[in-house]
Amino acid sequence: MRIYIVADGEGISGVVSSEEMHHEGSQWQWFRKMMTNDVNVAIQGAFEAGATEVIVNDAHWDSLNLIYEEIDPRAEIIRGSGKRLSMIDGVEGADGVFFIGMHAKVGHSHGLANETFFGPEMYEMRINGTAVGEVELFGAIAGHFNIPVLMVSGDDCLACEVKESIGDIETAVVKYAINRFAARCLSMERAHQEIKEKAIRAVKRSKEIKPFQIEGPVEMEVEFTSTAECFKASLVPGSYMKSPRTIAYKGENILEAWKGIYACMLLGATAFDKYYG
Repeated sequence: MRIYIVADGEGISGVVSSEEMHHEGSQWQWFRKMMTNDVNVAIQGAFEAGATEVIVNDAHWDSLNLIYEEIDPRAEIIRGSGKRLSMIDGVEGADGVFFIGMHAKVGHSHGLANETFFGPEMYEMRINGTAVGEVELFGAIAGHFNIPVLMVSGDDCLACEVKESIGDIETAVVKYAINRFAARCLSMERAHQEIKEKAIRAVKRSKEIKPFQIEGPVEMEVEFTSTAECFKASLVPGSYMKSPRTIAYKGENILEAWKGIYACMLLGATAFDKYYG
């Protein structure tokens, strides 16, 4: 059994501040250690429950966060940026997906570090008119390949969101959000126990959990925080504006829609102004 792990940063045990989550922050080296630890206990749980192969995608910011030499040697790791499927690149052939260190979608709760893909550049992402976060987006792309989302780890707001959108998957709650940059955190020992136990349960339940699938055609839209970003994104062939801040792209399936909107996002983000947004 092959388990694919998406490793993000905002939902890592004990982490609450942008000073920890970003490579320019004063606590980033500590954060890297915490992120590596969370991923390792998920790997351990997967193997203990019967996984034969584990692939980890370092998917936070520049994708150079995990401490390579400290990752469980039984796993393989995808490092670096520019991946066509971003957080889920290389998922084909997996039997299930873990999202470790994830976060709630932007603006729909007081979830710790709630955001969707970008930080200040994006107001909201929607699929067929419904606001989604990264778990729903990349879970649906995994579902396109008939691969189920088995578990997530992060805060309580994330757990509530995925139970509602994806269904009865395993949720490892390692902290309880107070606001966007404060949370009541479990001790590291208890958080790691929670992740490992849910990873074990997730693998054992893998045959009963169905893939999260969105039938086509699929319209994806991004509402930027600035009209400048949307205007520039509209240069992507096939895209169309739904408002001065909202760009959209329609595909026959989620994968086709993603490729179009991803190009819009990457191009649009280059118009972001550090003073005006």
